[in-house]
Amino acid sequence: MDVNYPLLRFDLRHDDFVVWLRWVSLEQPPSPAVPPAQGMRVELQLNRNTVVGPTIVYRRELEGAPLYLRSNRGRVVEVLQAASARGLVDVQLIIHGSIANAPYAALFHVSGYSGGAIDTGVIDGTPMLQVQPSTPGNSWHVAGQANLRARLELHGSPLHLTVVR
Repeated sequence: MDVNYPLLRFDLRHDDFVVWLRWVSLEQPPSPAVPPAQGMRVELQLNRNTVVGPTIVYRRELEGAPLYLRSNRGRVVEVLQAASARGLVDVQLIIHGSIANAPYAALFHVSGYSGGAIDTGVIDGTPMLQVQPSTPGNSWHVAGQANLRARLELHGSPLHLTVVR
């Protein structure tokens, strides 16, 4: 028997991972101030190496529009180049904890992303991973994670500066 994994084809010069965060409030009536400091702590890992977060995003920052966090491209390139020898990469999207009853996080693999490190622009597509803990409206402490193992195929060369002495 052979185990087949989906293929992750990543261009080291043009591709990014972008984590999309939004607030899906299920409480009735809404109570944005009780308990105080509502938000979520989110992280993206590649082969157990952090490339986004862990960072806390508050409900007040998510209620107007979803928020996008771009991964650290230099760190992503390092981790993926190290993983290429094995040909596999483990992707983990984690909500460590939340003072919320419905945090939502999704991961996009995009090429030519023009948004900033933190942005509210829209990505029109389907995420490769998503996490939305299913909890009743009176539950305020939730966590969750989604995992994906993929075959890895790298293309292009990363941008770097050549040191001349």
